[in-house]
Amino acid sequence: MARTDAKVRLCLTDAGRMLLAGTAFFFVTAAVIPAFGVLTALLAVLLLAWVVGFVLRPRVAITADLPDSVVAGQTVALRYALQNVARVPAYDLRVRLSLLPETIEQTKQADAVSRLQPGETVTTSITVRPGRRGHYQVPLPICESSFPFNLMTFGAVRRAEQTLTVLPVYYRLPFPLRRLGRHVQAGHAGFAGRAEISPEYAGNRPFLPGDSPRQIDTRAWARLSVPATKEYHNDSESRAALLLDTRVPMSRRPSGAEEIEELEAAVSLCASVAYTINRDCLVEALLVGTELHHYDAWLRPVRLDSIHDVLAGVQASDGYALDDVIPDLADRFYEITEAVFILLDWDSTYARLVELAARARCHTTVFLVAPSAEHQDRMADASWADVVKVISPDEVLKGRMERL
Repeated sequence: MARTDAKVRLCLTDAGRMLLAGTAFFFVTAAVIPAFGVLTALLAVLLLAWVVGFVLRPRVAITADLPDSVVAGQTVALRYALQNVARVPAYDLRVRLSLLPETIEQTKQADAVSRLQPGETVTTSITVRPGRRGHYQVPLPICESSFPFNLMTFGAVRRAEQTLTVLPVYYRLPFPLRRLGRHVQAGHAGFAGRAEISPEYAGNRPFLPGDSPRQIDTRAWARLSVPATKEYHNDSESRAALLLDTRVPMSRRPSGAEEIEELEAAVSLCASVAYTINRDCLVEALLVGTELHHYDAWLRPVRLDSIHDVLAGVQASDGYALDDVIPDLADRFYEITEAVFILLDWDSTYARLVELAARARCHTTVFLVAPSAEHQDRMADASWADVVKVISPDEVLKGRMERL
């Protein structure tokens, strides 16, 4: 992780503020009451605390070990390694985060380190709870020491940040996967997600989390000294495309930093659909607004991670046209088994896409995320879609989804 030169930061503790206030009081009253001895003693304590604290100020190198991602609403431990790079021990060390994003709440402070020898390394953690999806810049924590008298703290501040990816809330949906049983003959050979369907051996690759242990090649493992798995080509596989609408007019957006309920529900529903169908269907394309993402050559576990990472950074759009991506999607629909539309509003643009998918013999499902069923009448021209369902944002965000 990034490491920069530290800047010393001096702060008074509560006890230090009280002592300083008492010193100021005796300084004012010393002209009337002969209290120079007490005043001198207080000044000596403050001076000694400053000198010793400055000499033994923490010179600590902080290395962050943040998780790759965390789901919104869940607590996560941010781990930090503290290494004393000074020639003298460090005492009474505390690590704290400052300037966290508003949507990230710190739920537990790091444990104090009473003593850290020169060259010694210790690991500590700070627990936080992100409340909203997104890509956040989290600064390195401040390492402070209140040694020797807990009157003032000397902190080491480093200007460095790490990215924390907060994924949207997702869960397994009651999605009838029998619809995904129609296989299409793709115009190209892709890597198979399920080896039992017309497998053709393509070679070996390193074993990755999520791979089936049944596909481990023991001979390659013995030869390379690392686990290796067999990989297959397959041109007869259930494939899907996800299309997410991000249009939210300015008139429907809340003021300030409040969430747009319909958009958050649509993003969460899209992430849940991808998670639900991942084992039985390969997601070949993801359309978010006007951004089209292709996953032809991606492995199945990596596809899901990438889709959730893209959905974590989705922003609302005022409006857009899909003229540039429609030709590409029209060609891709012939290689797609299932197209899932997650819309905030129904109009001629998405009606055209649904028709193109249906003409390509692609099963189409349209989910309209709206506060009420009043949009059902506006979807009279959605006859090309196989399934049309209006879903309340509250149902999605609270996980109360009925059978889709």
